[in-house]
Amino acid sequence: MDAATTLQSDVDQIWTPEEPLPARPILRRLVGCCGDRWDEARLLRKVSVVYNPRLRTTLGRAILNARRVELNPHLLRDNPAELVPTLAHELAHLVVHRRHGTRVAPHGPQFRRLMRRLGLSSRATHALDVERVRRRRKSKYLYLHRCSDCGYSFVARRARRNCYCKACGPEMTWDVFRLPDTAAGRKLLEKLHR
Repeated sequence: MDAATTLQSDVDQIWTPEEPLPARPILRRLVGCCGDRWDEARLLRKVSVVYNPRLRTTLGRAILNARRVELNPHLLRDNPAELVPTLAHELAHLVVHRRHGTRVAPHGPQFRRLMRRLGLSSRATHALDVERVRRRRKSKYLYLHRCSDCGYSFVARRARRNCYCKACGPEMTWDVFRLPDTAAGRKLLEKLHR
């Protein structure tokens, strides 16, 4: 029986993807499985594993000096089969950091060797659909700028203070009107922009 088969059988006894995301005690046991196979049980006992709901598009991250792994509960709830590979991936970063410091590439040969010992992929990215969790950065307002001298106007998604009207020169001032970026706001903007 190879190491990968042994890891999978141990993991199956602790947690399966059909169950809800595991709580801290089960995460600790999963960490222990990796630590045993890498001969790093002592280091990994000091690692904290937490769910970070602020993570959006990444499955997890390792905070090296703090010895902490943060997991994305949103993506992992939708893709529970990614939990063990993600946890192992982030733990491998901590082990490589402890053994080699910052002298090696994050996904270099040392990292890949650890992942192979578990029978897991050493890929650095995932191909999951993240559109649902990606933060939309849409402007909430539209800004109508009108030259106080000649009446020239334009619309922008933010207030522009560092430009001036070409006809009136740098001594002019803008009258700026902030309107919500909604259907009613755009309708009012059309009336003001005329």
